[in-house]
Order: sequence, then structure tokens, then C-alpha cells
Amino acid sequence: MIIPFKQLSDEAVENLIKEYCLRDWGLNEIEAPLEDRMIQVRRALHAEQLVVLYSEHFENARLVSQDELKNFS
Repeated sequence: MIIPFKQLSDEAVENLIKEYCLRDWGLNEIEAPLEDRMIQVRRALHAEQLVVLYSEHFENARLVSQDELKNFS
């Protein structure tokens, strides 16, 4: 289920962005500082290139790209 990120608290969105940066970009793969990566992810979220996907089965939420979302259909 897709959840509009604007319905989440600022803290929840911040945590999802940080988790996405660490999970998908890793710590050593990109030389850009975490803060710069978080800004890029926030922009992608606002541009709807990324969405919040909630899994009822696992009871968790994570950011996924529109391309990745097609795999869940």
C-alpha cells in the first residue's frame, strides 16, 4: 500500500530518508556526505520519483522508486 509521505510525521519521513540513503546507497559506494544524499532523496520524494510503500505483512514502511514499485504489482 502506498502512503502519501505528507501524511507522515516529519520524524518518520526523516527516518525513512536516512534508511533509504544507507540501504540503497550504502556507506562506501558514494562519496557524497549523508546530508547531501538525504537532500537528493527528499527532492525525489517531493517529485514523486520515490514513494512510501507500507507492507501490511511485515508491518513496516520504506521508500521505493517508481521503477521498483512495478515489481510489487
